[in-house]
Amino acid sequence: MAKARRGGKRGRRPPGSGGGSGDGGGGAAREHWRADGRPKTRFASQDEAHRAALQRLLEDRADLDAYRCTFCGGWHLGGRRE
Repeated sequence: MAKARRGGKRGRRPPGSGGGSGDGGGGAAREHWRADGRPKTRFASQDEAHRAALQRLLEDRADLDAYRCTFCGGWHLGGRRE
């Protein structure tokens, strides 16, 4: 089942603007974007992000953490850091 994206294409990076750790954009910009250049899914609250993380764990066995994004102010999911 496909999940609807929140917020449309607002804030999308222009093509060729780089990405990943070598873009010089700093950590805040990197935490907001996926490796393929698309923005990560934005959750309005920590609770909503935690619920989505639990759903991904049950469905896909993906162990994700919710974190506050310093770029957009919303909440995103990312891989657990040790």
